[in-house]
Amino acid sequence: MFKSSWAAAGALALALALPTTQAVAAPEEATLRAAFEQAVWPADIVRAADQYLLAFPDAESAAAVRAQRQRAAEAWRLVSRNEVRLYRSTFTGNPGTALPELRQAALGDREAVVRLAHESRRADEATGSQRFVGWLQYASLLGDEHASYELALHFRRTDQPLLAAHYEALALALGYAPAAALDHTRK
Repeated sequence: MFKSSWAAAGALALALALPTTQAVAAPEEATLRAAFEQAVWPADIVRAADQYLLAFPDAESAAAVRAQRQRAAEAWRLVSRNEVRLYRSTFTGNPGTALPELRQAALGDREAVVRLAHESRRADEATGSQRFVGWLQYASLLGDEHASYELALHFRRTDQPLLAAHYEALALALGYAPAAALDHTRK
């Protein structure tokens, strides 16, 4: 009896000294969730979501993570196309851009992508980069008819008629109705 009470006391002391699995899992879940929420490149969002869902498939926020993972996977498919001139550095190496705006763009939010395009236009004029075009190409693939038409005008101005025609046709197919041409005569 003396021996078993020592064993019971030892087990109790050990149980009190070691944290429970829930206490250990909570910080890990918070860490994985934070990594997922801070990712701004679509492939990174997918990867972080997969890690989170593998570790916590039945968590309270698992459904929201799955939905955002699906949006990021679609965005990754579009950004990976040859015709889109956007790269990882466009999302991660842009210190002047707000992180939430980049995150929304990485999840396929057309309005966020268009805002980033217009923001990039000013920066492109100073640096000579082509982020403006890349963002508009991405917005066009997301179904934004105005972005498609804006690309058509851009390629027309830069003497690239085949690309201009492609994006103009895409804008029309997406439902864009260009303004009627105005003549310079008075009646």
